[in-house]
Amino acid sequence: MNREQLIKRALERLGSEAIERLRSNLSKDRTRASNKLHDTMYYKIIGTSIEIFMTSYAITVDEGRKAGARVPKGFAKDIERWMGFKGISPQKKTIRESARAIANSIYKKGAIKRFGYKGSNFIDRAVNNVMNEFDDDLLTAWMSGLEEELNKIK
Repeated sequence: MNREQLIKRALERLGSEAIERLRSNLSKDRTRASNKLHDTMYYKIIGTSIEIFMTSYAITVDEGRKAGARVPKGFAKDIERWMGFKGISPQKKTIRESARAIANSIYKKGAIKRFGYKGSNFIDRAVNNVMNEFDDDLLTAWMSGLEEELNKIK
């Protein structure tokens, strides 16, 4: 197997493992509700790099929403859907009233309470862990055949 093939193979393994770790972190953190974020994750190898793609609100899950930050139009509706996915049934209020109260609390305090009103940081945790594990594989793939190439230059 030549150097390019070894690098591509290492990048494929790295991309696949990164997606698995990202999905796993969502489950462990209990930030997974509808599976939309989970299901939209994929990667592409472009040259010698990996690009990871996912739905736009992944950044909000990762970094959280800061107190006082503008919430998107229809945010309370999104929270109603989230409540349904999570099986949350309000006791004293309607679902709409509860969703509005949650939206108001997020606006005032930020999200997510159990992460100290910060995000879950699921992206950095997954990618950094995978990169640390694959450093040697990528270096070995890159170095393979390098000595032969240097000898050709002489």
